[in-house]
Amino acid sequence: MTTSLIRQVIPRPRETTTAVHGTTAPGFASVRHYFERACRDAGPPGSQGAALAVERDGELVVDLWHGRADPVTWTPWTGDTLQPLLTGSHGILATAVLLLADMGALELDRPIAEYWPEFAARGKGAVTLRDVLTFTARLPGMATGLGQRDIEDPYMMAALLELHGLEEDPRAGGVLHGPGTAGWITAEVIRRVDGRDLDLFFLEEIAGPLGVDIHFGLVPDQLPNAARISYDAGFGARVPMPAGGAGDSGADLFERVWNNPPPLPADAEVWSETRRRYAVIPSLGAYASARGLARLQGILAADAVRTPGEEPLLLSRRTLDQARSFWVEGLDPLLGGISAYGEGGLQLLDAGRHPTVCSGAFGHQGPGGVSYRAWPQAGAGAAWICSRLTAGPGAGVLDEVARALRTA
Repeated sequence: MTTSLIRQVIPRPRETTTAVHGTTAPGFASVRHYFERACRDAGPPGSQGAALAVERDGELVVDLWHGRADPVTWTPWTGDTLQPLLTGSHGILATAVLLLADMGALELDRPIAEYWPEFAARGKGAVTLRDVLTFTARLPGMATGLGQRDIEDPYMMAALLELHGLEEDPRAGGVLHGPGTAGWITAEVIRRVDGRDLDLFFLEEIAGPLGVDIHFGLVPDQLPNAARISYDAGFGARVPMPAGGAGDSGADLFERVWNNPPPLPADAEVWSETRRRYAVIPSLGAYASARGLARLQGILAADAVRTPGEEPLLLSRRTLDQARSFWVEGLDPLLGGISAYGEGGLQLLDAGRHPTVCSGAFGHQGPGGVSYRAWPQAGAGAAWICSRLTAGPGAGVLDEVARALRTA
């Protein structure tokens, strides 16, 4: 009897999930190997989870996942796990705007004030949606002091942005990675033009009809599928504060963009709060499964090479040709690193070692290695997502995907 009581009281050790689950089509066995290695490099077993998906010509040829979606509750990662994309949300946001442009509801090179008159205040009357989507509008940060709760209210953020003027610092027009202001401005334009909020517009026009598991903010039924973000040791050091003391213009600009409030707060638990998961934060709060991201990118890749005039699945060839046309490239003055964008705000990606597959690639990358890509030449879309933000093994995994697509 005593032994029985002891067995009931002493908690049994929980198993650590180390196995990789899912499937790969013939010719993609090497991708599974690289995925396994990337998962080992991402952190201690059981502390993180990840997923990789590739869709080619409408077929899911890679569908892999590993580890824990939530190491606190020990919820295992599944093929349906939803990961917040953080700054990687921008490519999803741009896709929504491009659909409205394709519908003829707006034009990217017209002043935003034509759709949102109050936006013209304080010298912003000539700013276009194209400027905002390509981070060249000189509105990368907020002068008003903000907290983490403030950015969860897109209506308030839009109202505050009406009162902001353009930055005088010339570097502000080249902050090409991550400014949250682009999301609040774009979401308000969508609401003014269409009448629906961003989350509902995306659900009804893209996610629902195409069956892609991507959402701006979650609803209660989706919470069990949400991954819990954590940071690898030293991850915060990858967003260094510029050198210089008080009054240094570079430091001041950095504070407005990256510390007001920090999009990657020191306590990663902010992103696991129920309130945060419900919130619509356009430039940071898109949630997606790897399957959903790969499917959307696969659809865009197919649409990008259709015969002009052919019926698309999502966006016309005309709109995608323009959206992928080079618009801006530069070294981010705050974070370093070169970014390039097409006219529609899609991030243009380097062809790398596999130009026969990756030439003309677009998509987006987020912190910690989150990455999704559309490869029109291969008719494929790929996505890597992970819950533990690290230096980013995803790039190497997607390079191996490109190699496999070339030889498969």
